[in-house]
Amino acid sequence: MLNLHTIRMSIPSLHRSSPYRCALLKRKRSCIRACSSEDGSDASSSLGGDKRQQEVLAKIAMLQAQKVRITSFLDERSAYLTKFAKDADTEFDLIGQNAMKELDEVGDQIMERLDSKMQAFEETAEVQRQEIEMNERVLEDFEDWIEKEKNEGMFFKSLGKVKPRNKKELTVKPIPKLEAQKVKDIAKESAGSKTRMNIYLGLMAILGLTIANAVFATPEVEWRKVAALGLIFIGLVAQVIYEQDISSPEAEKKGGKEE
Repeated sequence: MLNLHTIRMSIPSLHRSSPYRCALLKRKRSCIRACSSEDGSDASSSLGGDKRQQEVLAKIAMLQAQKVRITSFLDERSAYLTKFAKDADTEFDLIGQNAMKELDEVGDQIMERLDSKMQAFEETAEVQRQEIEMNERVLEDFEDWIEKEKNEGMFFKSLGKVKPRNKKELTVKPIPKLEAQKVKDIAKESAGSKTRMNIYLGLMAILGLTIANAVFATPEVEWRKVAALGLIFIGLVAQVIYEQDISSPEAEKKGGKEE
């Protein structure tokens, strides 16, 4: 607009001379060329600006596309990770459930074994208790029988005395008190030794049954218990042998005195 304004202001009137007109025409042409050159430069500058904008827009579009790709990748990874976490949780739950089931089964088996062992132990204890009671009754009966036999023997011995034929035989020498006391003591000792022998034999039978049950009846043998019972059994055997050794010379002495 400024160029056109200058062109209009510089146009002279029609009444002037021709050489002046020629000069004005030249100036006008030069001004028109200058304006056309400026218009071309403006167009070229506008084209350059459009290219820059297009490049910027292309970069923005590329960034948007990369952003979309990154967001889609992150969404896929997050979905995969959530699925993996859920699968891991389910697997851990299954492992825990299986472990608890196995522990429950093992605990039930252990309790069943303990119950069976306790029942077997109670049964053996009951059998042993009954055997002990039976042995005690047998021992009491044996003691009563010994006492009865002793009393009956003395009674029949007093009745079995032969009446003397002569008057001289009426005067029977009385048995001294010391000899009677010795006989009584020997009888007591023999009865006590027999009682002890019966007790030892009963205990040996009970221990033998207990050792046999511990070795053959149970699947797991407690060797410490078996060894302890074996030592007790050996001690009882030694005691029985000792009682027999003691009772044999006493019986011989008693027989010699009676003769």
